[in-house]
Amino acid sequence: MSKIARLAIARRWWVVVGWIAAIVAIQLIAGAMGGAKYKDDFKLPHTETQAVGDLLKKAGLDQANNPSGSVVLHATHGTLASQPNGVASKLEALCTNQAADIASVTTPWSSVSCTPGQRAAGAGGGGPGEADLLSPDKKTAILNVTFGSQQADVGNAQAVYDALKAMRSDDLQVEFTGDMFTDVDAKAPNGLSPQTIGFIAAFIILIVAFRTFGAAVLPLLSAGVAMGAGMGLMALLSHGISVASWAPQLADLMVIGVGIDYALFVVTRHRRNLMSGMSVNDSIVNALNTSGRAVLFAGTTVCIALLGLCALGVSFLYGVAIGTSIAVSLTMVASLTLLPAMLSFLGLKVLPRRTRKAVRAGHVVYTAERGRWFAWARFVQKHSTLTGAAALVIIGLLAVPFFSLRLGHADQSNDPKGTTTRRGYDMIQTAFGKGYNSTLELVISGPQASDKAYLSRVSTTLAGVPDVAKDSISVQPVKRDIAIVTFKSTTGPQDARTDTLVKTLRSKVLPQLYEGTGNHIYVYGMTAIMVDFAKVLSAKMLLFFAAVIGLSFILLLVAFRSVVIPVTAAIMNMFAAAASFGVAVAIFQWGWFGDTIGVGKGGPIEAFVPVIFFAILFGLSMDYQVFLVSRMHEEWVHTKNNHRAVMIGQGETGGIITAAALIMISVFSGFILGDGRVIKLFGIGLASAIFLDAFVVRTLLVPALMHKLGRGNWYFPKWLERITPRVSLEAPEEDVPVSELEPLTTDEDPRLVRV
Repeated sequence: MSKIARLAIARRWWVVVGWIAAIVAIQLIAGAMGGAKYKDDFKLPHTETQAVGDLLKKAGLDQANNPSGSVVLHATHGTLASQPNGVASKLEALCTNQAADIASVTTPWSSVSCTPGQRAAGAGGGGPGEADLLSPDKKTAILNVTFGSQQADVGNAQAVYDALKAMRSDDLQVEFTGDMFTDVDAKAPNGLSPQTIGFIAAFIILIVAFRTFGAAVLPLLSAGVAMGAGMGLMALLSHGISVASWAPQLADLMVIGVGIDYALFVVTRHRRNLMSGMSVNDSIVNALNTSGRAVLFAGTTVCIALLGLCALGVSFLYGVAIGTSIAVSLTMVASLTLLPAMLSFLGLKVLPRRTRKAVRAGHVVYTAERGRWFAWARFVQKHSTLTGAAALVIIGLLAVPFFSLRLGHADQSNDPKGTTTRRGYDMIQTAFGKGYNSTLELVISGPQASDKAYLSRVSTTLAGVPDVAKDSISVQPVKRDIAIVTFKSTTGPQDARTDTLVKTLRSKVLPQLYEGTGNHIYVYGMTAIMVDFAKVLSAKMLLFFAAVIGLSFILLLVAFRSVVIPVTAAIMNMFAAAASFGVAVAIFQWGWFGDTIGVGKGGPIEAFVPVIFFAILFGLSMDYQVFLVSRMHEEWVHTKNNHRAVMIGQGETGGIITAAALIMISVFSGFILGDGRVIKLFGIGLASAIFLDAFVVRTLLVPALMHKLGRGNWYFPKWLERITPRVSLEAPEEDVPVSELEPLTTDEDPRLVRV
């Protein structure tokens, strides 16, 4: 690491120019390739969902798999018994709108096919409608819009919204609902973006902590450079593999957080070295040789945790995991190359003016074992039982909601009240009934799929199942060997009873209808898809946890030459995860403060969120564990005194860990202002997780436990010592002049340390 530091110092101009050139080149290449191609390529191999998708595609019916949304019309005066004037022309014009990319629109009065061949034959606008899309009082109508591609995105939905919102008038209310129309009516932000808010909050915290502009700007510069390169590489990655549309926001969140934190740790060590009397260049080398090693180790742990998502076998998450890992990797590289180069430019300007003058005059102003954090570390040492018990009580209480976690898909009833998707959802529920927003299907495949007697038997059996709306059942034979039976549930899409209905149909009701017939009946629809998604992730969850925790365990084992520390780190991280999940469940599932932050009354947690959340949280928690324990281990190596090692480690790193945590919390909290429910969930969940991890787990629980364990913290069997490779987080003795600090005598100024 010292070689990297010396090279960055000696070639500092080349390093700076190299980073600028790399960012420009990456962005130019991405622009030349047409920009990012983010898409939500959702596949669930070995599930009913995937089986139905393959079946329909093989039969030439893959348009049924395309995304869809609903346009809701409500007559404020009169009824909608006949099609309102201007609707037909608007729909016809929509068919030729390339930005919208519509396959078809079905209304209560007619259907419009936008397929070129059918339009040429005169089918566009002349097909029959569906009477059940008109409410019993004939005041509310639904227009079902099917998009022309399985990769349809928010841009297509926005084009539909822009084209059809013109139908609004004093007599006709027009709203748009369904997942595709989420955020189409989002107002242009009048204020600052969440990323900007995060940077501003971080700058304020850094100014307070460092009391000098130069030192405060460097972590922000390091994170900003990593973000510029990382977002460009993610855009390039989206041309090779599917990268989810929300992945850039998540990567932004991670890069800002860890990028600032990693630079913060290095800059803090550098400032302490300067105040201890080192020269600028020696101080930079020492900072990278100590804190820089911890940054490399911590960043590697974060990447391992993120890449562990690939073990789930869900391609939807591959691009998210790889793209975010690339971005985090760049934050490490920036912290270990650009940061030392910039530190060499600043020299002593990373110190406050008064401190700078004292150092130039030959006075050493680093305060050893003094200050509030050392006082707190001594308190924890003296009252380890009390502080440890208090931490466990706090975590236990916050973790209680976690045990009621329910995975699923939150519907539009959770959208903010003023949005078109929420208004449209409520209008459908009021006019058609609670379960009308939930569309489920039975897809029948086999030689008897079009047999009227068989279909009648299926419909009769289905009508007798609890929570099925009998009047909603509609049979549609589409081919000789394929038929579709559509129906509604009496409960909402996100209701637990709707999930139970899907599972009951699959396991108990339908097998009796197809076993021994040569047919097969699949359950399809959004709720069924989410049931499959949750099942796939649950089946791989243990493997995912084992992979992430196992690899992290090995890394900590090698770094700290201890069996106990990796075990306690894994347990502490699980505690923090459970408590933060509890906070997320209370807000997003139970609905506490939901309307205040714009996430509605509460619904299930999206199935993919827990695994991504755990991967990020585990990686970030390991960051703080590494920085805390690496300083303890450094002291343990020199003194073999566990109580002193724990006290010194906590005293020296407590302030910087909590400052870093406050920055992370500020950054993540900024994403509460984001538009999407998932991004809000990540923002609140991770902000609460970092708060608990830094201010409860690392400040109370870990030090208290390590005091109790004593020398057992550093237990490492001899046989394991022989086979474990040596990778030290401490710099070699010749590179770390730690012994140059001599203890003060009682009559010396307590603010000074003599070199």
